[in-house]
Amino acid sequence: MSPAARLLACLLPALLAHAALRAQATVSIPCAADNTLYEDLSGGISNGAGVGVFVGNNAFGRIRRAVLRFDVAAALPPGSRVLAAQIALTASQSTVGAALTVTGHRVLASWGEGTSVAGSGGGGGAPSSTGDATWAHGFFPTQPWAAPGGDFATTPSFTAAMPPLGAFTTDLSAQAAADVQDWLAQPASNHGWLLKLADEVPFSTAHRINSREAASGNPVLLVTYLGPGATGTWGTGCPSGLIGQVATAAWTTPPVGGTTLTITKSQTISNSVGVDLFSLALDPVGTLLAPGCRLYLPLAFSITGNTFFTDVSGAGSSTLFLPAGYPGYLLHCQSAVLAGTPLGFVLTNSALAVTQ
Repeated sequence: MSPAARLLACLLPALLAHAALRAQATVSIPCAADNTLYEDLSGGISNGAGVGVFVGNNAFGRIRRAVLRFDVAAALPPGSRVLAAQIALTASQSTVGAALTVTGHRVLASWGEGTSVAGSGGGGGAPSSTGDATWAHGFFPTQPWAAPGGDFATTPSFTAAMPPLGAFTTDLSAQAAADVQDWLAQPASNHGWLLKLADEVPFSTAHRINSREAASGNPVLLVTYLGPGATGTWGTGCPSGLIGQVATAAWTTPPVGGTTLTITKSQTISNSVGVDLFSLALDPVGTLLAPGCRLYLPLAFSITGNTFFTDVSGAGSSTLFLPAGYPGYLLHCQSAVLAGTPLGFVLTNSALAVTQ
């Protein structure tokens, strides 16, 4: 092996690690605990170790709600910034032929998963065992909820269209990402989410969803994040006129405090002028401004940065001085370039960085 090849072989692991750090990553977090809250004021029914959890109403109008928890702190590097969070689930049994809307609510108190296993299809539950979450208890039989049916935030963190059968994923939402961010910073506050039907009135709407004890199709939390000092992108820029081209932006220097950062733009509008919009927050869904064109930063929390010019190919760049002493912030930039569109401009995708 030549000296150059030996040097490359020695440097390759470090180069790969550096490359991995400088982009967002998505991690799949397995469910750490799940259970069903079967409507029963005594709290005598549960299914802690069963192969399914239930959401909806049975044939007698009795409500079923599912609780799920994921060990976020064990799966994400400290100091990471969460960009998006969704749960992948599998509906394995239903008597309904259409999709139903499920809402996911942050649980506000701890709860348990005992050894109870429901027989038959599982919809009737089984006698609660010690430590089970029930309709009346966070932990059966000694620790009740503050209110029957579980202690959870009234406003949902996310929604989902639950099909009669098959795999589905909860919708993207800024609040789901914020919940996961909180759980990373404060693991003791992680009590997971409660899933319920948005409309708990109709009879015979209950679905069985595979639990973590099922042979396959188990609940998984998908989290996209940026580690400290990493850069990445989110979303898609607006179409810029040429077929297949969309406006793009990216940080091209590390987000280190006390230095000047560079943001490059490409595939925008030829010989035009643009401006940077900055925020410390990301809306993973974005606001639809026009077909194929979304704003991913919340305008109420954004500021205007430098202007820049584009060349004949629609490329340009701008700079931002990042003060020292502000590590761990998510720095978000979308650039707007003047264009002859109904909006009067095109937007790039979101360029993201976590400051050091």
